[in-house]
Amino acid sequence: MNATIRSRLSMFVFLISTVFATHANASPVDCASPAGRDEARACTAAAQGVDELRRFIQRTRGIYILYIQDFSSNVRA
Repeated sequence: MNATIRSRLSMFVFLISTVFATHANASPVDCASPAGRDEARACTAAAQGVDELRRFIQRTRGIYILYIQDFSSNVRA
């Protein structure tokens, strides 16, 4: 295999693994049984309202990688 084929093959494998990893992790969070401390804290913020959840996610975006859409079913109206 020459260098060009090896480079393209490794890039292809990386992209495919990224797509599958992202798809596997993209699911709504069940606040009845959060997976970790970060999700538990986000669920607490969601119970206080959408503004508090948005502030929590923006404030901790460098620490946790959370998405507001994952908590949409848990937000207090």
